[in-house]
Amino acid sequence: MFRILAICCLMLGMLLAFEPAMAQDQMVEFSSAPQQNIEMADALRQDGKIYVVVVVLLTVLIGVLFYLIALDRKVGRLEKQLKDEYVNR
Repeated sequence: MFRILAICCLMLGMLLAFEPAMAQDQMVEFSSAPQQNIEMADALRQDGKIYVVVVVLLTVLIGVLFYLIALDRKVGRLEKQLKDEYVNR
């Protein structure tokens, strides 16, 4: 259970860490390289489709999280079953 909580905290921390960078309208450029226009991102933002991309990514991440939780429970049950069989010999 601790592993699941740690994974959730890690994912939440990563999401919150990148939120300020995503909320800015203009990105600050730290290098002297010329700035490139990313047409796809601008088009998605203008059409409002960027939200669809975000929803799909969040759905995938939530699905992976639920899969990890289910897998952890199954492994826990198997470990307990093996432990009980070993003790009852």
